[in-house]
Amino acid sequence: MSTSVKTIPDANAAGAGHVVRFYQDDAVLMEEVADFLDRGLREGGTAIVIATPAHLSALRQQLMGLGALQGQRGWFTGELVMLDAAEVLAQIIVEGWPDEQRFEAVVGQVVRGALVRGGPVHAFGEMVALLCEEGRYDAAVRLEQLWNGLAQSCRFALFCAYPWRLFPSGEHARAFQQICGEHDHVHPSGPAGAAERHDVQLRVGALERENLALRAELARAREAADTLRHRERELADFVENAAEGLHRVGPDGTILWANKAELALLGYRWEEYVGHHIGKFHVDSGVIGDILVRLQAGQTLYDVPARLRCSDGSIKHVVINSNGCFENGRLRYTRCFTRDATERHLLEQAHREREALVAELSRANSAKDEFLAMLAHELRNPLAPIAAAAQLLSLTADDAQRVRTTAAVITRQVGHMTGLIDDLLDVARVTRGLVVLDKCDADLRDIVHEAAEQVMPHVRARGHQLTIDLPGEIASISCDRKRIIQVLVNIITNASKFTPDGGRIAVAVQLHAGVVELIVTDNGIGMDAELVTRVFDLFVQGQRTLDRTQGGLGIGLALARSLVESHGGAISAHSDGHGKGSRFVVRLPRMDNEADARPSPPVDAVPARHATALRVLVVDDNRDAADALAGLLSAMGYDANALYSSVAALEAAAIAPPHVFLLDIGLPDIDGISLAGRLRAMPSAARAVLVAVTGYGQQRDRDVTRTAGFEHHLVKPVDTAALAAILNAAAAAVTPGGGAPEAPA
Repeated sequence: MSTSVKTIPDANAAGAGHVVRFYQDDAVLMEEVADFLDRGLREGGTAIVIATPAHLSALRQQLMGLGALQGQRGWFTGELVMLDAAEVLAQIIVEGWPDEQRFEAVVGQVVRGALVRGGPVHAFGEMVALLCEEGRYDAAVRLEQLWNGLAQSCRFALFCAYPWRLFPSGEHARAFQQICGEHDHVHPSGPAGAAERHDVQLRVGALERENLALRAELARAREAADTLRHRERELADFVENAAEGLHRVGPDGTILWANKAELALLGYRWEEYVGHHIGKFHVDSGVIGDILVRLQAGQTLYDVPARLRCSDGSIKHVVINSNGCFENGRLRYTRCFTRDATERHLLEQAHREREALVAELSRANSAKDEFLAMLAHELRNPLAPIAAAAQLLSLTADDAQRVRTTAAVITRQVGHMTGLIDDLLDVARVTRGLVVLDKCDADLRDIVHEAAEQVMPHVRARGHQLTIDLPGEIASISCDRKRIIQVLVNIITNASKFTPDGGRIAVAVQLHAGVVELIVTDNGIGMDAELVTRVFDLFVQGQRTLDRTQGGLGIGLALARSLVESHGGAISAHSDGHGKGSRFVVRLPRMDNEADARPSPPVDAVPARHATALRVLVVDDNRDAADALAGLLSAMGYDANALYSSVAALEAAAIAPPHVFLLDIGLPDIDGISLAGRLRAMPSAARAVLVAVTGYGQQRDRDVTRTAGFEHHLVKPVDTAALAAILNAAAAAVTPGGGAPEAPA
């Protein structure tokens, strides 16, 4: 818009004047200001310029002309005073506000000095524009008022200029009106024109300001719209191409939208996923149901684990973060973030497995410690009476009855220790699958009776009532008779240990289609649920009293389970809790009663003793063991001697070879295996019976001794009945005249 107004007044006009120009073009403004100042200079007056350095430079060039040098007077007769607007402001501003006294001292002094020199005074000032640049419009209005106050005592013409950009919107209308009100004339824009009424000029200026403000608002609106569209595109790109799975769900559970990551995570196309109910894709209906309920209640969910069904049928473990968008208290939709938690699930699973393993190892370690304590207790128990019996024998050697009683004590305790060691070896072989079952057809009822006979001494000692309930029909099974008896003995013995004196133990056999059940029930101390789950683990036992009167090593039930399972059966334990007794159930495959039955092998009878003077040589570096065994054999009627080294044995074999050699395997000079080979190479001892006597009883140990030439393998402590059978057989094979036994076939 361009409006013609009257020419900017000069100092000679009546009342001089205070003019304001609102401009957009710096060049147009400089031309107007230069013309305004030039009129005063041509008349020999003073031109005062208080402007920015750029405007000072531009006006200096225009007013000095082409031929004037800086520092020299121009072609005009008047005086040109040029001051930096910022520097002058710094001198007159006190605490952010124009100070009247300082204004008078700085600006008033310059104006009054010019008036003294004579001629018209034309002044151009931009200090007010600098204050508006800083947003200090009130300070600018105050400075205009100070100029007006100076004009009341000094006659001069004042030209002020403001760029339109300082009034960009309607928010600055008040400041614009105040500034216009402090001036005699307002020049909105364009060159000076014909004179018009002052109020028309103000109105034109205001309209032009409003026009520029509207244009600025329209420009800002267009810019804001462009920015909004740009941000919408950025937001759409952000959510659509985010690495995290995102989807929106309606209040009824329908999926409204999903981004690429969500679809890729589960392998669905858009139409296969969006528009369907979210519950369709959740494996666990209870989980998604709870999620929807909590979101309806306004909760925010963090890291909720869930399992989602993929398009290929696989299951994906995820965690969900979600909250709802509500309007007037009603749920419009929910924002859901889905994160693949497969690695997290695997880590948590590995952590749980590790924790379970640590707990299991801890339990195993505790069981091991308990086992070692029990083993020490169980081994010390028989050692105490053995030690006492040994001392008693030394004191009562002449009392035959006391000797026999003491010997019986030693025999029983040695048998107990042997049983403990045999159990340990047995459970090691069975749990490693090294036991070969000698199966035959048997009637489980007969096995029950044999097992009852074995445990009856222990049952009677505790005052227990043992009842047996057997069916009238044959309970046919295919089994290793000895091992199934062992299973039942272990279970009944366990029941007796943990049933108080005078308690009841019941054994029952029940027949079912294809299965025979053996049930042992007691009214003992019972088991808690945790113990029931691991009662068949190795070295696990129930609560014991301090005196450990129950005895045992915690291997009987573990051995029973291994033996039952090796027969294709199963064993289980049940208890209603502490003090409510226990029930053990063994299930074994049942045979057809009409099937051909193979009778059980007969029990080997102990051979009768022979009084033949069989020569026996015991070789053991343990002198006590060698002398004791040789003394026992001598008492049994054999010609027995003891030697303590392999070299001595070889010498004796060369001079007077015995019929039977009892050789320790762990001899220090020449081991028993090598000694057997040398004896077999000697003509005098080639036909002698070699018996290995050792603490090693595994099958591989027996294989080694058999390969070395031993006919028999006995484990320490020696079973005297087994040894007697071997010697009786050897004595029977001795040729008339005391020759060596016949060579084995």
